[in-house]
Amino acid sequence: MSTSELPDDHFRPTYEEIHVQIGEAAQRIKNDFDPDLMVAIGGGGFYPARVLRTFLKKPSALDPSKLRNIPIQAIGLSLYEEVSGTSEGQIGNEVVRTQWLDAKTVSGKGVKGKIEEGKDAGGLLGKNVLIVDEVDDSRTTLQYAYNELLKDVRSAISALSEEEKKDLAPTRFAIFVVHNKNKEKRGTLPMLPDGLPKEQEEIQNGVCTAVRYFAGAEIDDVWCCYPWEETDIIEHNRLAALAKEIKARQASTN
Repeated sequence: MSTSELPDDHFRPTYEEIHVQIGEAAQRIKNDFDPDLMVAIGGGGFYPARVLRTFLKKPSALDPSKLRNIPIQAIGLSLYEEVSGTSEGQIGNEVVRTQWLDAKTVSGKGVKGKIEEGKDAGGLLGKNVLIVDEVDDSRTTLQYAYNELLKDVRSAISALSEEEKKDLAPTRFAIFVVHNKNKEKRGTLPMLPDGLPKEQEEIQNGVCTAVRYFAGAEIDDVWCCYPWEETDIIEHNRLAALAKEIKARQASTN
């Protein structure tokens, strides 16, 4: 292959580009949602969630002059990867759980002793929960993650006493993806309008009825090669730079 040619039409963002996009998106997320914790969808959501945590620090309740990290919980979902026990027909069509939150992690109950600030999420109930993934392709995985977490939260709330329910703040969900592909989606999400004030959200049985949605960037329906998936990051960056060079040359001749 010539140094002036690309092997395919794949999209190759770099670590630096993604870091900048996440930082810019974090400002919108902070202003419109202000998450208390994140639930990262593994494995693509792990890196974005870690970078987001750098930008989404909150003042410490113990010492407001200091900032603390918000907790990150992890779930494992597979749609396009082959995992043990899956059939060929499931790959790309059915979301498979590989890791999930247990009931105590969802409710925050059953933790012995005082929770040290920043060391434990303290459950999902009454929190602003940000679900994080790398790309919104078919929306199937995001739909599954949101619906199942919502189901767990509703179940945990129903187990509370009336006194506990009365004192519990609403549980809210939002979603962040590094890239949203502009294409028809198989999955669906009940989305809140951009910029809707919290006071206008509809709350039913302690949970907001829709989610806030954030994307670092909108992209065409192309295959994404993320840097954390690559074994040769130098070649990945070379191809990313070459793609920009070719695009610039094409723009200058048009």
